[in-house]
Amino acid sequence: MARRTRLRTRVLLLTAAFALALFAITFGLSWRAQVAQERWSRLVGVETRAIATLEELIRAQNAYRAHATTNYRVVSQLLDSASLSTIDISALRRRMATFRFVLADNTSTPHEIDIESQRVVAESQRIIDERKREIARQLPMLERESHDLMTAGLAVAWILIICSFAAVQVTLRKVVVPIENLSHAADQISAGDLGARAPVAGDFEVARLAAAVNHMADELKAHARTDELTNLPNFRAFRERIDLEIERASRYPEQFGVLILDLDRFKKYNDTYGHLAGNEALQRVSRVIREAVRTVDFPARYGGEEFAVIVPQIDVAAMTAIAERIRANVEAMPAPAGGAQVTVSIGAALFPDDGATADRLFHAADERLYAAKEAGRNRLVVTNVGRTLQSDLS
Repeated sequence: MARRTRLRTRVLLLTAAFALALFAITFGLSWRAQVAQERWSRLVGVETRAIATLEELIRAQNAYRAHATTNYRVVSQLLDSASLSTIDISALRRRMATFRFVLADNTSTPHEIDIESQRVVAESQRIIDERKREIARQLPMLERESHDLMTAGLAVAWILIICSFAAVQVTLRKVVVPIENLSHAADQISAGDLGARAPVAGDFEVARLAAAVNHMADELKAHARTDELTNLPNFRAFRERIDLEIERASRYPEQFGVLILDLDRFKKYNDTYGHLAGNEALQRVSRVIREAVRTVDFPARYGGEEFAVIVPQIDVAAMTAIAERIRANVEAMPAPAGGAQVTVSIGAALFPDDGATADRLFHAADERLYAAKEAGRNRLVVTNVGRTLQSDLS
């Protein structure tokens, strides 16, 4: 059997592949989602808080300049708040330092102080506008990332669907279909069609099961066509073989012979020595027949004490020689303990001279078998170019 994947291994590999794919996809999407979340947090949180703080700083700066009684420490605290620590406010610090310097200078005029205060407000507004532009710039990017994440999620879903479909197809091809074929073959075999075979396909276990079923079918077919007592082919196998032989001989064309053998006075033998001795006699005769015929010949137990032999590609003289060899060898068998000597009578027919069908050949050979019995048994009757010859060799 060709090397095949075990079903357990395939299931484990598919499971591991799906698990790794899901882990990689989930990790990638989670990482991208985290990056996007961080950017949204910065955009919504950091930038928004920075803008709010700067707007509060502008209000505090204007209030201080308008009333001049408010402590300027409030403006300084807003400048040092954590919400502004993530953006560049160095220019604003310089403006506020200049404003404090002018404010502290006794020689500074109110106009000069107003100008520096306006510069602080203008720088704060510039930073606010800059942060708003940054928000406007990043919003489309974040929207694209959200869209990309959604697209990636859909792509992952499609990938999983395609992988699942592929896994289903592999499972169908490697497991389901071979099991269906195996079940169909098993149904055919159980229904009596011993020629049915299951395709040896699929994973290791399924293929091994199919091979076992085929081997079982071969064994059943062999047993169904083999006589248990003599181990010769039985009547069913003989009828199948003679049909094939008629088809082959008709196609080329050529002759073949049929011999029918019957143990003489076998019922009396059974009654005298018992059925066990009778079975032993049948086994001995079957061994003699198997040894006496050619390798191309087809001997079989036809039924009861009758045997039959198909002798392909033969003429009357050669068929007579084979039949006589069988008869003489059976007669020469020594009598066993608890038994007696046995003999056989033989009738023969030749295709196509004596018949072009199996039934006609059997009828002709049967008639000559009875002729041999009536002539005294332990002899053979054969055909020779349309006329019957009798060999009295008792």
